[in-house]
Amino acid sequence: LATRCFALKASQRRTMSFHRAMAKYFAGRTQQTTPHIIKYCQPQENQLQAFRRQVLAPAWFAVFKGPMEKWEYMRSVATMRNYGIMADDATNCRNHIFERAMELLPEDIKTHRYRRAMRACEFSIRKTHLPIEEQNYDPMIPYMAPYVEEAKFQLQEEQELLGFHLWDRKLYTGGTSGFGERSMYHTLLSW
Repeated sequence: LATRCFALKASQRRTMSFHRAMAKYFAGRTQQTTPHIIKYCQPQENQLQAFRRQVLAPAWFAVFKGPMEKWEYMRSVATMRNYGIMADDATNCRNHIFERAMELLPEDIKTHRYRRAMRACEFSIRKTHLPIEEQNYDPMIPYMAPYVEEAKFQLQEEQELLGFHLWDRKLYTGGTSGFGERSMYHTLLSW
């Protein structure tokens, strides 16, 4: 390597830096070798893997996983019917997308949502449930879906126009904290 670097002409040695000489040496060296062609192929599975894929996985789903997921779904539907709430009522409303969707809700849907939540709290406190006659509804209907999609679109548009990201929020500016609090002496900001 050193002999090749010093074997350059005297005029080239004066004007060429050490790093450029090294780059020329390695570039010339890689061009001399033939490129290695990588052949992509599907990994061959052995008999144990084939047995697991063809026999064990379908049996596991048919005997355990499928019935367990169905039982969990039916249990959550029965619980929501007992308390008279919808699936969207039980979602976390502290998510920034869901907060924006709550702002987009019409007043009547907000009122229905609030009354369902208060009724569910009342049933929970009294250890009772909704009468059977009133449990004939589907709690899995996503009534918030169009508002959530609109909120996603609005937030994406704002981020593109303003170059704003959630991690860019300042701790306290303009009367509102980065956590959405309007008090400077809130618990999250006081430590």
